[in-house]
Amino acid sequence: MNLNQLRYAKAVTDTGSFTLAAEQCYVTQPTLSNGIAQLEQEFGDKIFKRTTRTVSLTPFGEHIMPFIEHSLSANDELIRETRNFVSPARTAVRVGTSPLVNTGWMAPMLEKFRERQPEVEVILHEQNMADLYRMLDEGLLDIVFGVADTSKATWKTAFLYREPLYFIPRGANYPDGEGTVVFEEISGETFVMVPNVCGLAKTTRSLFRSHRKKLNEYSGEALSYQVLEQWASLGLGAAILPKSKLVPSERKAYALTDKSGNELFIDFEAVWLASGEHTPHQQEYISFLKEYCAIYSPDE
Repeated sequence: MNLNQLRYAKAVTDTGSFTLAAEQCYVTQPTLSNGIAQLEQEFGDKIFKRTTRTVSLTPFGEHIMPFIEHSLSANDELIRETRNFVSPARTAVRVGTSPLVNTGWMAPMLEKFRERQPEVEVILHEQNMADLYRMLDEGLLDIVFGVADTSKATWKTAFLYREPLYFIPRGANYPDGEGTVVFEEISGETFVMVPNVCGLAKTTRSLFRSHRKKLNEYSGEALSYQVLEQWASLGLGAAILPKSKLVPSERKAYALTDKSGNELFIDFEAVWLASGEHTPHQQEYISFLKEYCAIYSPDE
């Protein structure tokens, strides 16, 4: 038994859906289902009863769920008290960032903030998004940078920047065009994907849903987005990446557009807790971000 398995069970209880719970926990549905199955095996009884349309707690699940919630709450309290003892009044802003965030945007942003607030230290943590959002909720991070696709009542958000999406063809199958390709013309391709840990997989799937197209996914998964271009060159499938993550090479990548010729983008946002106490330097950093992002973009 581990805390992630307990979080999965709580998320299914809250949402009434394995699919929605997986999205809330930022994991794939098989990962969540396997975690709950392992928990049920260890407990020796079923927590949920499932039909084709509904998910509900079994009598055992109803009995055990308050204890699961208590365990998660106790863990949160332990982390808070540990943090308050170790770093009771540190002049720092703890920022979690997705590996997908453009360092060409990050570096000048941090430099501008250091010029304004040299006494405040910005501490960066780069991890998968599920862990970053969990750390934010547990008070271990002050703010998280990631793909703009969140909706949680306990969070506030601010737009950071947007970046064009590029299509990397499979093998030598380069489409015709002047450096661009219309999304509808390549939507029938098979695409190599990464696990849903940095936000790219979720963005790609959302892109296809918004255009009402079926996404054909290669049966394997690349370890990271850096591997996608390599797999595309091997002919395993095409790939979609933000502009800043393209590796300079002889292979050509094509800016994605819609039918009207408008570029397709991936948006990034900052997320922080809506409630709770924010120190003056944390509030200053959030205000600075809003001001900075209204003026500067990665290409400037």
